Amino acid sequence: MPELNDPYLIARVSITENTDNAHLLEVDGVCPLCGNYLLIPKGKRMNKKYQIAHIYPNSPIPNELKELQGLERLGTNCEEFENKIALCKDCHGYYDDHKTKEEYLKLIKIKKRLMAASKAKISTSHQDIEDEIVLVINSLMSIDPVSLQKMELEYKALKISSKIEMTYSILKAKIETYVCIYFNLIKETFQSLDQENKINFDLVASEVRASFLKCDEEIISKSEIFEALVKWLKSKSNGSSSEACEAVISYFVQSCEVFREISQ
Repeated sequence: MPELNDPYLIARVSITENTDNAHLLEVDGVCPLCGNYLLIPKGKRMNKKYQIAHIYPNSPIPNELKELQGLERLGTNCEEFENKIALCKDCHGYYDDHKTKEEYLKLIKIKKRLMAASKAKISTSHQDIEDEIVLVINSLMSIDPVSLQKMELEYKALKISSKIEMTYSILKAKIETYVCIYFNLIKETFQSLDQENKINFDLVASEVRASFLKCDEEIISKSEIFEALVKWLKSKSNGSSSEACEAVISYFVQSCEVFREISQ
């Protein structure tokens, strides 16, 4: 059994409004266990449907001490941000009553993934990109289907297979589709803007590459890296659709700024 004087266990600390908001933002307003929204509109107000849960309990009972003995704990004490997570009230209640080793490790894994994504988001938020990238994104949203069809890339020209493992089959299919349809259009748009001195393509490419490297340092999953880059690009180009941003990031996967070749 663990020592009674466990330095990890300290007195409960009240959660400030800022910290509460940070926990809510970390999970994007959705319970990471069940997917339910944590804020529900009611009239002109938003009803709070969540609580901030301790991952490792603040005051573990004997059964919990035994069940969680020797397992990883996040943060230097139980009241730190790393050991807490926003859950809907139902999931919080269930977790408190069913704190098994499996449930605990599941929540640890989720929290670590969320922290990595948050860290990558903060890193890339400081990574600027040419304002004129909006022109490229707008061109995707205004192209007519006939012109687009003429510019489709032959499937055999794809480089995606050498960069994305089959374990990411859905991501691979998504990127391949975007590349086949939009690659030539995006390439020609970049070239045109670059020649008109409206954009510095090399700078844009280097900024995308830098953002990828920052995400790659924090996030293991290629699907989550792709999602983080799309969110970053969308945040830098107000009013752009997620789909257009996905197409642009897919372009940079094909042109080698995003993801590395799979080592054989």
